[in-house]
Amino acid sequence: MKKYYFLLCLLLCIKLNAQSGTDVSRIVLNAYVIDKDNKVPDEAKGQLLSKLAQIATEFGVGGAGINPRFVIAARINIGTKDIIAGPPQMIALNAEAIFFIGDAADNSLYANASISLKGVGTNENKALINAIQQISPKNKLLEDLVNRGKNKIVEYYSKKCDFISTRANTLSQKQKFDEAIYELMQVPEVCKSCYDKCMQAVQPIYQKKIDREALLAVNKAKNIWQATPNKSGADQIAEILASIDPLSASYEDAVELTERVRKKIEADEKRDWDFKIKKYTDGVKLEQQRIDAARQIAVSFYQNQPSTIIYNRVFW
Repeated sequence: MKKYYFLLCLLLCIKLNAQSGTDVSRIVLNAYVIDKDNKVPDEAKGQLLSKLAQIATEFGVGGAGINPRFVIAARINIGTKDIIAGPPQMIALNAEAIFFIGDAADNSLYANASISLKGVGTNENKALINAIQQISPKNKLLEDLVNRGKNKIVEYYSKKCDFISTRANTLSQKQKFDEAIYELMQVPEVCKSCYDKCMQAVQPIYQKKIDREALLAVNKAKNIWQATPNKSGADQIAEILASIDPLSASYEDAVELTERVRKKIEADEKRDWDFKIKKYTDGVKLEQQRIDAARQIAVSFYQNQPSTIIYNRVFW
C-alpha cells in the first residue's frame, strides 16, 4: 500500500508540473529523492518528492522540461529517536534534510543546503512524514540554493554553447534533424546569448527537415497517383499532401500535383474533389510558427527516448 502511495505522489507531481505545459526554453529542475539503501518508507518518499516539486515551482524552476539532466534532489538523514510515553505512545524524531542541485549527466554538484527537522508520530514512518511536512517551500535557505543552482546552469550553457551548436550541426549533416533540434532547444531563454545563437541555428536545420520530408512525401504521392489515378488513389494521397509544410521546397510540387488530381477526378466523376493543402496566412507570425514547430519536435524527440541518466549514480 505504501508503494502505491509513493507512486501516486509521483504521478501527482508530474500532473501538477504538466498543467503549465512543457516548459521548453526555461530552466527546469527535475525532482528526485535520494535513498540508495531504501531506508525511507515509500509514503515518506512521496511526501518529500512532492515537497521538491513545490520548492521548484515556488522559485520558478518547476515544470515538465525536455532536459532531464538538471535536478533538485533531497536526502533524509535520520538522527535521534525518542519514545514519548502514552497513551498513545509516540515517537519524536530528529532528522536532517539535505538538498542538492546539480547536473546528473556530468555528475556535477552545483549547490547544496541542509535543514534540521523534527517530527512526531505514532510510529517512525509517521514521525518522518510529519518532519517532512514542516519543510517550507519558501525557506530562504532553499531560495538561495535554487538561485545558486540557476546561476551554475546559466554558466554551463555559456561555456558549452559552441559545443552544443557544433554537435547540432553534426547531427544535421547526418540527417538526424529531430535530435539536432532537440539539442538546440534545450538551451533556456535566460541564457540569452546562447539561446539567440541556438534559435538562429534551429531555423536552417528545421528547413532541411521539412524539405526532406516534403520531397519524400511528394514522391510517395506521385507514385501512388501513377499506380492508381482515380478517386481511390486521390483519397490515399490527400493525407500525404496535407502533411507537407508550406515552407518546404517541394510545396509548389505538392500544389501542382493537387491540381492535377483535382482536374482528373472532376473530369472522371463530374464532381469536386474537396481537398486543399494547408497554407500559412500570416507572414508576420512565420518566425514564431517555426520556433513553435521546433519546440514540438524537441518535445516529441525527448518523449520517445529511453532514459539515459541513472539518477542513483550521480554526485550525491
